[in-house]
Amino acid sequence: MDVKCNKLGNPYEDVGYLIWRISKYWQRGKLRLLDEYGLTGTQLELLGAIYHMSCQNMEATQIVLSQETEIDPMTTSTILRNLEKKGLISRRESVIDTRARIVEVTEAGAELFSKAMTKVKEGQELLFKNIDKDALVVQLQILLGEMDRLSKINNN
Repeated sequence: MDVKCNKLGNPYEDVGYLIWRISKYWQRGKLRLLDEYGLTGTQLELLGAIYHMSCQNMEATQIVLSQETEIDPMTTSTILRNLEKKGLISRRESVIDTRARIVEVTEAGAELFSKAMTKVKEGQELLFKNIDKDALVVQLQILLGEMDRLSKINNN
């Protein structure tokens, strides 16, 4: 079979390829780290959203959490149920809307989130110690803004 290959160039000079490889490494590392705490990435994300909303005295409902984290409402519900079983969050009826349930982080949940985030930050410091972190953050913010803009255009 005669295959004609396009000259694609060096993948290590292609932004898309680099982002893809970095995100794969990032996800693997995060999974290994979170396994130590018995959490998945989405569980940590939701626990973090609940934690931060609690710190700001904001009521976190399932729908607000789903919107805030951009996690499907049904998936959010399942994850919240699992976090509740682990004793990391509690849910109670809202006094304003009896159909809504307010989600709150428990003391155990706040402690676990704090420990996991400390470990994540330590890992990030090691990873970024030889990188101009401020410049990277600026570039990533620009990229995220462009991705948000394009996402809005494509969803309309």
